[in-house]
Amino acid sequence: MAAAADRQVFETAASWYVQFQSQPPSPAEQKAWQLWIDSDPAHLAAWNQMEQLQRHLGTLPQDLKRRALNSGQQRRQVLKLLLAAGTGFVGWNVQRHTSLGNVWADYKTAVGQRRTISLADGSRIQLNTDSAIDVSFDAAQRLIQLRAGEILVQTGKLGDQRPFYVQTRDGRIQALGTRFSVHQMPNSTRVGVMEDRVSVQPAQASTAALILNAGEGADFDSRHIGLRHPFQASEVAWINGQLIVLDARLGDVIAELGRYRSGVLHCDCRARDLRVSGTFRLDSTDAVLANLKASLPINVRYFSRYWVSISHSV
Repeated sequence: MAAAADRQVFETAASWYVQFQSQPPSPAEQKAWQLWIDSDPAHLAAWNQMEQLQRHLGTLPQDLKRRALNSGQQRRQVLKLLLAAGTGFVGWNVQRHTSLGNVWADYKTAVGQRRTISLADGSRIQLNTDSAIDVSFDAAQRLIQLRAGEILVQTGKLGDQRPFYVQTRDGRIQALGTRFSVHQMPNSTRVGVMEDRVSVQPAQASTAALILNAGEGADFDSRHIGLRHPFQASEVAWINGQLIVLDARLGDVIAELGRYRSGVLHCDCRARDLRVSGTFRLDSTDAVLANLKASLPINVRYFSRYWVSISHSV
C-alpha cells in the first residue's frame, strides 16, 4: 500500500509539473497547487523530485519538449515518460525525502547546502549543492564515486603512494598531487584544475588519457574528451557561497541559480540572451533575483515560493 501511495503522490506532482510547463498557471490553479504542496511534506518532496528529474531529462531536444507540451495527447506522453523515469530509472523515494541519486550515498548535501568532508588520508572534499559521493579507500587505491552534483578535491598526504581517483558515470579522473573540481552534468563530466595536474580517462574510450594542468579544464563523456579550455578560480566561487559571472547569458545565470533553490526557476526565451556581470550570493537567491530585476529589463513573477518565472519586460 505504501508503494502505491508513493506512486500516486509522484503522479500528482508530475501532472502539475507538465501542466505548468505547458502554460503559466491561472490564479485558481496556483491556489489549488499551493494547497496541495502545503497539505503534506511528501507532496513538497515529490515536487522537488520533479525539478531534479527535469535536470536528468535535460538531454531531450528543446523542440521536442516544446511540441510535447503543446497538446493534450503529447502532454500525456511526457507524463508517462516522467512517471517511468521517476519510478524506475532514478528510483524515486519519497519516504527519505532525498534528491535523485543521493539516497544511499556516504556523504550528501541538500539543495542549497554546502559541506566539507575530511578523509582519513588528509584529503578534503567540498560538496556543492545537491551533491553526493561514496568513499572507498583500500590498500590499492583511494576512490571517490561522484553520484551527483559537484565537488572540489584537495588531495592529502604526499607520502601516500595509493592512486587517488574520482569516478563519475562518464569515466575516471586521477589526481596527480592536486586540487581540482569535478561536476557531474546531465550529459558529461566537467573537470577543472586549480593546482598541479589530473589525468582524465573516459570509461569506454580506447584512446590515451588526457593530462590537464593547473588553469585548464575539459568536459568529457564516456567516449570522448572535449577540447581543453581555460579554467578560472571564479568557477568554484561556490565554495565561498558566491556565483561570479562576467558578460554571461541571463539564461545560464538563472539555470545556475536554480541549482541552489528548491522548485522551478524559469527564464523565458526573450530574456535568456540578456547579458549579466556581477558577484551574487548563493545563500540568498531571492535577493539575487531582486538585484537582477533592478538592473535588467525583466519581470520576476512568483507563482509561489517554489515556482518563479523571469520574463522580458519590454
